[in-house]
Amino acid sequence: VRCGAPWRLDARALSGGGADEMPLILSGPQRKMIGNQLASSREDESWGAQQRTMVDRIFQSDIARTENEIRHDLKVAHRLIAKYGMDDLVWNHISARCLDDQTADCCELPSNSYLITPGGMHFSEVRSEDFVFDSVDETGNVIHSGIYEARSDVRCIIHIHTPAIMVVSVLEEGFKFLTQDSAPFFGRLGYHAYEGLHSADEEKIRIAESLGKDGIALFMRNHGATVVGRSIQEAWVRTYYLDRCCRVQIDAMKTGGTVLECSEALLEHAQKQIERYFPHGKYEWAALKRLVDR
Repeated sequence: VRCGAPWRLDARALSGGGADEMPLILSGPQRKMIGNQLASSREDESWGAQQRTMVDRIFQSDIARTENEIRHDLKVAHRLIAKYGMDDLVWNHISARCLDDQTADCCELPSNSYLITPGGMHFSEVRSEDFVFDSVDETGNVIHSGIYEARSDVRCIIHIHTPAIMVVSVLEEGFKFLTQDSAPFFGRLGYHAYEGLHSADEEKIRIAESLGKDGIALFMRNHGATVVGRSIQEAWVRTYYLDRCCRVQIDAMKTGGTVLECSEALLEHAQKQIERYFPHGKYEWAALKRLVDR
């Protein structure tokens, strides 16, 4: 916080949320804006029942639940991959499926299916209606189907080949935990040996095993990486930070200086803090969608 002294605001007091709601640290302008809205709400008791709190509207984004919402968020994810320079011509793929708690009336996607990148299109031109149930890229089918079959918690899978991720994939020492952005990946990062193009059904089992039951990212040696999430926004933001961490690692190694790595105890502590207060995608996605939709 740069604008005045930080001010702690307990979101539970505003929204009636549970104990896991995030206490927010707000700047002076944020405090004034939310304070004014709360003052207005006290004058009109129906405000709280009719609308989300200002905190919710500013800092949170809903998870896609219907097929149309999933298609839209998949489009956003593809456009953002292109916008942030993480695309690879017409290659790579992103998929998503419904939540476990969805019924036929809530989500129109067929059971045990997922929507995936159609192939043959640049990520910047992909539209909501373009996603298909079976990728023209057999590699995509092997990676995505194997993980979905093994992990009921996974709702989105992103597979990319950014230069930074490919560099780390070929380093014998692999990924280094250097900054706080790396903490969420501690103990949840796997490696999968290169087997050529992923075209064999047998490999999808090995890919899922390499990711593990609690893994959120998988470095595919001499190839790229695959990132998973419980939602599209969680998987996308995780992918952004994985690539960012790889770029930081490469830049740090280029200096020739001694690289200071975080201790395991510190990483475990930071991971718990981030997962509690700033889970990937919860507070970034609304702003990222506006970049694409405006």
